[in-house]
Amino acid sequence: MPIKIVSLAPSHTEILFALGLGDQVVGITEHCDYPPEAAEKPRVGLFGRPDPAKIVSLRPDLVVASGNIPGRQGEELREAGIQVMDFLPRTVAELFVGMENIVEVAGAGKAGRDLVASLRERVKRVEERAVPSRRPRVFFLMGEDPLTAPGPGSCQGDALSLAGAYLITAAKVVPFVFPSWEEVAAYDPEIIIACGVAPGGLPRKRCPGCRLSNPPCVRDVSGLHRRPYLAKLTAIKRGRVYPVPCHWLCRPGPRLIDGIEKLFELFHGQAAKECCKKS
Repeated sequence: MPIKIVSLAPSHTEILFALGLGDQVVGITEHCDYPPEAAEKPRVGLFGRPDPAKIVSLRPDLVVASGNIPGRQGEELREAGIQVMDFLPRTVAELFVGMENIVEVAGAGKAGRDLVASLRERVKRVEERAVPSRRPRVFFLMGEDPLTAPGPGSCQGDALSLAGAYLITAAKVVPFVFPSWEEVAAYDPEIIIACGVAPGGLPRKRCPGCRLSNPPCVRDVSGLHRRPYLAKLTAIKRGRVYPVPCHWLCRPGPRLIDGIEKLFELFHGQAAKECCKKS
């Protein structure tokens, strides 16, 4: 008999549906908005604040979390006889391992294993082409209060590296780095990608529960060109500043692989198209 599953992260909801397990999903968070079929599923709270009572009421066999269950809540779920799988991938390779674990625990079978294998092959194809290519200096602007970029200990940083980017260095293997604009200027990125929207683009809806006065996801990326302290950056002078959607980099799920391919093409131009057009 198929097991019932609750997902506590948008990325994990995408993984479950991609693996063909959508019919077994009985609960998701308010932040889970893809695929469209997920909209019909019951909600169990916010991504960062799931409600254990709601989860238990759905009587799932498995809860798939992403580091967002406090210790006591996890104990409550386990005491109720619910298996908790909690994984937050720091690399693309760890993402694939997590997907394979879900395949085995939830019974996604050969179709699930084949999907993971195909995603691995697509990344391998990009990585093989990116290694001999010139790696442009890329800065991924996430938040600005404080200034935040992905570090070498993050899935975002690993995905960018696989896509052929040279990233601003960090003294330690950390998920995020917090450089000053002076340090960014010294690094002089050739390409800037940023959370936000392009000129004339449709504004993005705020995530449920967001209290930020200026959330990065609704940033007008064209405004970076008008900041005098950034005028000398190579990326600004060449007009190579691009908005990126959250699912390209910040949701470690199947669409992250689409993002790696698209960013490789963005970073390396025409030469990249031959690599990615078959996938």
